[in-house]
Amino acid sequence: MASLGTRDESFSFREFNLIHRIIDQLGAAAAQDIVVPPGDDAAFWATSSPGNLIVASVDAMTAGVHWLEGSEPTMTSSDVGWRAVAASVSDIAAMGATPQMLLISLTISEFTSSDFVDGLVQGISDACLFHEVKVAGGDIVKGSANGISVTVIGEVEHYADKRILRRDSAEVGDIVVVTGRLGVSAAGLSLIKSAGEIEQSMEVLMRRHRRPEARVVVGRKALQAGARCAIDISDGFLQDLGHIANASRVDIEVICDDIPLEAAAVAFFGRSEALDLGLGGGEDYELALIFAEELFKDIEQG
Repeated sequence: MASLGTRDESFSFREFNLIHRIIDQLGAAAAQDIVVPPGDDAAFWATSSPGNLIVASVDAMTAGVHWLEGSEPTMTSSDVGWRAVAASVSDIAAMGATPQMLLISLTISEFTSSDFVDGLVQGISDACLFHEVKVAGGDIVKGSANGISVTVIGEVEHYADKRILRRDSAEVGDIVVVTGRLGVSAAGLSLIKSAGEIEQSMEVLMRRHRRPEARVVVGRKALQAGARCAIDISDGFLQDLGHIANASRVDIEVICDDIPLEAAAVAFFGRSEALDLGLGGGEDYELALIFAEELFKDIEQG
């Protein structure tokens, strides 16, 4: 088995040594209390109760595509670890399910330093603790570019009630509700790439790009409140609504004046450009939720 080459000679570990180092660094974010924890060929854990469904999703990030490295990086390795976890957990949130365990695959290039890997693992650990999920295991390979793939596994409770958020359940007359504000991540990335002096009021935009928060609690509450379906906003609001429209075979009308935008983005870019970012920017990881209009009015009044 070949060792992972790095610029830091002290980091010339064999793969298993690196795995143990990562598990130790994860600490409370590693699923050490399950039946078979990280370190074996596979992880085992018990479901909470019969009648529930297991749900899983996978998401990947690659250097040069999802973040930039080099002299002007768009985020730290810690941010990369956080964002990779949040992006995958967001897919589970969009189903109204509860995320539980992660399987993480790392691709490490031969020029990667130990500081990069340590930061990456720290970001993974921080995101796991924030989103209340644990790492059950994973894999490490050497490649031409750094990358991370996160598989998240969760659970849908009481599926016998036929209650789950899908993309194909929207009906004519329903309304679309979004969590949070749109275009924040794209605005933050634009600021990061500008490399100019940024006012403190604009830092919220960059932070939201680097460290998004998956709306797990909102997804579960929306399911309980009777939402028909949902999708997480990763590709862009219009494109993601298009996924729902195609799956449900309906048309969706978007009233641009009703799009919630971040005040800092409007102040810096102007409303027109901020709106464009909100409609097409993507990677906000907010939820677009579909409700029957009458039901949502009852919820608002309640």
